[in-house]
Amino acid sequence: MQFADVVVEPMTLRQVMEFPYKHSTGPVVGRFLAGLKEQRQIWGRRVAGGAVVVPPQGFSEWDGSACSEWVPVADEGTVVAVARVWQPVERLHPFAEPFAYILVRLDGADTAMLHVAKADFEHVRIGSRVRAIWGADGERRGSIWDIREFRLARAS
Repeated sequence: MQFADVVVEPMTLRQVMEFPYKHSTGPVVGRFLAGLKEQRQIWGRRVAGGAVVVPPQGFSEWDGSACSEWVPVADEGTVVAVARVWQPVERLHPFAEPFAYILVRLDGADTAMLHVAKADFEHVRIGSRVRAIWGADGERRGSIWDIREFRLARAS
């Protein structure tokens, strides 16, 4: 038998490639994150036509015009989309336990912000009212995770 006669099945090699990097947040996202850390306040920016965009951007996503004033919005809002993750994948999802990605339109905002619901994720529906659960004082570090999650708002 010669080498040319040997039949070999295609082989695969499974490996994980990572590209850790650090980048600047820029002035707009930096101020947004500082508001989460230092004030427990969520800020949006007003765009042409008066809409408030959260999370804030430097330019309007509708017409490309520059955003103007900073506007505080509530840390409570309405869920506009839900995607439940029943079997999280390690290193792909932020948690090992089931949770839901949610889009929340905070009161005072005209766009929705992506975040998560953990504690009562199976009960969160489109139209549910949710509120932010903040990290403790001294533990917030200027990250979207300064809001630990959103939970269903209970009538008081």
